[in-house]
Amino acid sequence: MLPQITHRKRCSVVSLNLCSLAETDDLYRPDYTQNIYRVLPTALRCMGVALPRGDLFGNQKTLRHLKANDATNAHRVIVCIVDSVGIQNFQGTKLAGFFDELGGVSLSSTFPSITSAAISSIYMGLPPTAHGILGHVIYFKEYGALIDTLRMSGATTHFRDAITQAGIDVRALLWEKGISELIKGTHPDLIYAQGLPREIPGTGLGRFYVLREDVISYYGFIDGFGMVNRVLEEYPSTPLLCTVYFPLIDTLAHKYGINSPQYRSGCNTFFHHLREFIEAIPSSEAKKTTIVFCSDHGQNSFNEDRAIVITQEEFNEVRDTIKVPPGHSGRVAHFYCKTSQKRRKLKKWLQSRSEDRGIILDPKELDQSGLLPTPINRGIIQRLGDLLLIGRSGVSLRIDREDYTFDSSALLPRADLKGNHGSITIEELETPFLAFKAKNIQ
Repeated sequence: MLPQITHRKRCSVVSLNLCSLAETDDLYRPDYTQNIYRVLPTALRCMGVALPRGDLFGNQKTLRHLKANDATNAHRVIVCIVDSVGIQNFQGTKLAGFFDELGGVSLSSTFPSITSAAISSIYMGLPPTAHGILGHVIYFKEYGALIDTLRMSGATTHFRDAITQAGIDVRALLWEKGISELIKGTHPDLIYAQGLPREIPGTGLGRFYVLREDVISYYGFIDGFGMVNRVLEEYPSTPLLCTVYFPLIDTLAHKYGINSPQYRSGCNTFFHHLREFIEAIPSSEAKKTTIVFCSDHGQNSFNEDRAIVITQEEFNEVRDTIKVPPGHSGRVAHFYCKTSQKRRKLKKWLQSRSEDRGIILDPKELDQSGLLPTPINRGIIQRLGDLLLIGRSGVSLRIDREDYTFDSSALLPRADLKGNHGSITIEELETPFLAFKAKNIQ
């Protein structure tokens, strides 16, 4: 039986307060003081704009980084959010060399370290327990169903935006306002432009935190930075925050693996276009333009011998314990039990199936683990689940049911994934943060 998760243990060697859980040596508690959800409030504060959100200025190492790179007193800030670039993943690339050269600092991702929760945290300026998007496919009591928050569909529905096309206002599921709404309410003279790949605006996860009037769409790295150039030219004298999101490297990490030539090429290609973009900024403008680079999470590579596979026949043994099918957030499975007695039965059963390949947390253990930044409440448990199965390093999860199969190692059509995220290894949690004046590297 796995040890109970009741305390923090060994701290990691990275510059974050990541401490391992109980007897594990590969799973860590996120650091919410040095966290990705503080990036946009920090970018705004570099412009002298304060919002009721936590930023990174209270951390001495980050503050030294901001001052050393002259990132403050900016008139315009460009925030490049590059999906799935973990510090442990991009070593050996030109992007990593640039990160080291400028004295970059580490930020922690969230729990779970899945795109739906992590990207929402960046754009909302809040941790998942505050904004309410607590995973990828999770249960929403408001509609009595599992919802795929990335695609805005039901768990067994295969077309995007099925939920919204049914007339559901998904923004009503948020627990707080996002950065965009706060800016419009308190700093109407500030321009906030959100650069997103053409397929994202007005669909899927973006419906939670993207206001259509803020969006400028583009194709790929070249068009993305071209779009930013157009925005800078259009608003030469107006205070401007521009975010630009690049998802390609996440796809490369999933499909080819973090050790592949394709992943390294993706990191190097982004760096090439970033450098080209910065060098093209007129020197008079570069003096007042701050560039921020960050990511939402890293990736953990799969070990085929460490998979947790639960067949339909096996799951039928405990089918009566849950009220809806399991939800999932990459390498995390969410279970929604009928009663506390049923939960104990399912927990014991899951422990026998997962052995040393995962940890299983009930609400009390979750509350004591430090995985969340605040004490849990009923609303959090209703969405996150009252039993969690969290994969350890290298572990993929597969649960077969009659109505659908969840497989964290095969989410791309016709391709088995080389890795995934959602769990709490250092590879998934530790992400890069850079902030610097454009003039400093011209």
